[in-house]
Amino acid sequence: MGSKNLRFSKSLLLAILLCCSLAGYSQQVTLTASSGTASGTFTTLKGAFDAINAGTHQGAIVININVSTTESASAVLNASGSGSASYTGINIYPTTTGLSIASINTSLEAPLIDLNGADNVTIDGRVNATGSTKSLTVSNTSTSSTAGTSTIRFINDASSNTVKYCTLKGSSTDAAAGIVFFSTTTGATGNDNNTINNNDITNTVDSRPLNAVYALGTDTKNNDNNTISNNNIYDFLSRGLASNGISISSYNSAFTISGNSFYETATFTASAAVDYNVILISAASGSGNGFTVSGNYIGGTAAQCEGSAWTKTAQNNAFTAISVTTATGTANSIQGNTIQHFSWTNAGTSDFTGISLSGATVANIGTTAGNLIGAATGTGSITFTSNTTATDFFGINIASTDVVDCRNNTIGAITAANASTNATNFWGIYKLSTTGTTTISSNTIGSTTTAGSINASSGSTSNVQIVYGINSLGSGTVTISGNMVANMVNATNNTQTSTAGRIAGIVVQDGTNTISGNTVRNLSIANANAFTFLTTSVIGILIYTPGGVAATVTQTVSGNTVYNLSNSYSSFTGHVVGIYYNAKNASTVSSNFIHSLSVTSTSSTTARLYGIKINSGATTYSNNIISLGGNTKSDIYGIYETGALNQNNSLYFNTVYISGSLASDATNKSYALYSAVNTNTRDFRNNVLVNTRSTASGASKHYALF
Repeated sequence: MGSKNLRFSKSLLLAILLCCSLAGYSQQVTLTASSGTASGTFTTLKGAFDAINAGTHQGAIVININVSTTESASAVLNASGSGSASYTGINIYPTTTGLSIASINTSLEAPLIDLNGADNVTIDGRVNATGSTKSLTVSNTSTSSTAGTSTIRFINDASSNTVKYCTLKGSSTDAAAGIVFFSTTTGATGNDNNTINNNDITNTVDSRPLNAVYALGTDTKNNDNNTISNNNIYDFLSRGLASNGISISSYNSAFTISGNSFYETATFTASAAVDYNVILISAASGSGNGFTVSGNYIGGTAAQCEGSAWTKTAQNNAFTAISVTTATGTANSIQGNTIQHFSWTNAGTSDFTGISLSGATVANIGTTAGNLIGAATGTGSITFTSNTTATDFFGINIASTDVVDCRNNTIGAITAANASTNATNFWGIYKLSTTGTTTISSNTIGSTTTAGSINASSGSTSNVQIVYGINSLGSGTVTISGNMVANMVNATNNTQTSTAGRIAGIVVQDGTNTISGNTVRNLSIANANAFTFLTTSVIGILIYTPGGVAATVTQTVSGNTVYNLSNSYSSFTGHVVGIYYNAKNASTVSSNFIHSLSVTSTSSTTARLYGIKINSGATTYSNNIISLGGNTKSDIYGIYETGALNQNNSLYFNTVYISGSLASDATNKSYALYSAVNTNTRDFRNNVLVNTRSTASGASKHYALF
């Protein structure tokens, strides 16, 4: 009798446990509604959505995720008013920690959650929609390239929806989709006013997607005003395929991308030579514009560029942190982003770029909050290493043909490295365009305090290596004002005089330019470059316009300060120039202060220092102050005027002081003002020209005016 009772008790216990298990399983998802059927229980989120689509539950709806669900097919929610669906809003959230909504396996070649015209849906990953802990993971493990494969998709006018405080995972290899996917529409307006906020967005089990977030809309029905904010987007680049963090393609406008952190948690080893972008906006089709990219952090191994450096090894991979190409129209705003903490190594010539603009993009870059590329102090916040020559590092690359205002940005603590014979070039702000109106103002390239903040560290013994703070090549209208270019080093040490490795603060080649109020200081190089024109070894400010520029185009160079420029190569025979002017137009060079240019050559007698070198141009030079000197073997020219035919120059109220003492065996000369020939008309008035340089004995000559 006792053993029968024991067997009966065990059977009863198993039955009770089975019933409890089935009851829990049947209530994985519970639903309450303000109209229609008041409540329901389901085993999957799809089951709940199907009941809403059928009109069973209506009005204001709450869906609770009580136990993790496994979805064997897409959970599709249709628009209210579509078929029998009728609801005003839907809130979805977990009731306990550690829950997930996941695809049953890797075979779900479709969206896991598909908001098909649905509006006013909130997926909130916090327990009972309170607090700040992410307690719900939404994951599609499919690695398929089938069109539309994603974790959450917005399609057919899905609008005013929010996904927040979730962990979103996906691995789709569809190049036109993403973990989060803003898709096309058969409706009237596009997928608008949706928000992706405070989520973790990453891959599934290190199977990398091609896009963490992707948007591709419909012609004449752009996806507008969506917000992607405060998310941690990490471990998202594919090792073997071109991929992006956030990619906004055609037929999208006015997205806000703000406060996100993009990083790799471990060393990233690429397996193919493909291109990578962190934020890629390529929305010219459909007249896309008005994007805001602000306050994002790109780099490091943790949020906000923390942890160790984002390290990439192997292969040859172009990298761009922020790339924007849009149609002309409402200005795009790129403000307060931080790009730092990188160690990026390439096997070939692909470039590293902080911020890039192209097309007809109208943009404000740093106008209200400056962007930071690298760091304001220290060295090596970004280290970019190549193993072949002619590789480029661009801080900000402006190729837009429209209006661009670039202000208040800091580009510093950058090492551009290479093998000892090869070259990696550095360009702080680079404007490449044939048209457009560009303002480059109040930026800092380098550091005001740290020596060698910008360091092209390769010896580059066999190849040309270039370090330019600001370089403008466009024929448009350019204003370069109030910038600081300081503490840059070009470590090229080539001994070939014909290898034109060089360093310059501001270089302008073409266009109508105003260069005013800038400071260029502490630029150094130690190589044998002996070129004397555009490829001169060291130049503070270079103005060059080609022969085809109209005579009505003018240049203004005023109020700039240039000092501490040097070439320390022991046998240097080339030139160090404060301001180099080569333009044929009636222009003005005024109120500039140039001093402390130097060479350390001890064996050469042909090295030259120039305060202002006038190669060509009909220009007025006034109120400039120049102080040059030193005891090394070099010729010194305070102002050098070439005097080409019909290039008529006027020099008024300039102050030039030349000083120093030469050894007895020196044969060098010095000039406060040197005018080379008499084929032009010259008007020199009210200048103060002082030369106190001396030689103990020998053939050296020193002139105030020659």
